Amino acid sequence: MDIPTQITDNIDLAAKAVVDTNERILDGVVSFHKSVVDGAVRGADKLPTVELPFADKLPTPTEAGDRYLDVVEQIVAANRDFTAQVVGMLPTGVAPVAKTKATKAAK
Repeated sequence: MDIPTQITDNIDLAAKAVVDTNERILDGVVSFHKSVVDGAVRGADKLPTVELPFADKLPTPTEAGDRYLDVVEQIVAANRDFTAQVVGMLPTGVAPVAKTKATKAAK
């Protein structure tokens, strides 16, 4: 029984589990926020128009939703990068570096 190899294998498995779990959670976060924004935009589009001062300066519900999703995607990208850095701090050659997904905000 080779203890160093077992330790390395266990670190590899743990790192892969962390990266995979992080990816699933972040994908769920983005999906959830997109569905909430879509619902809010649909609801706001059905509301009666109200005259507000400086209404021409306010974003439309769609623009506000797009801006919000851009922020969420930037936060998710930062979290993915952070996770990749944490996993990358493991002993050299032990764990693969997490792949970051390109987001709309990064384009």
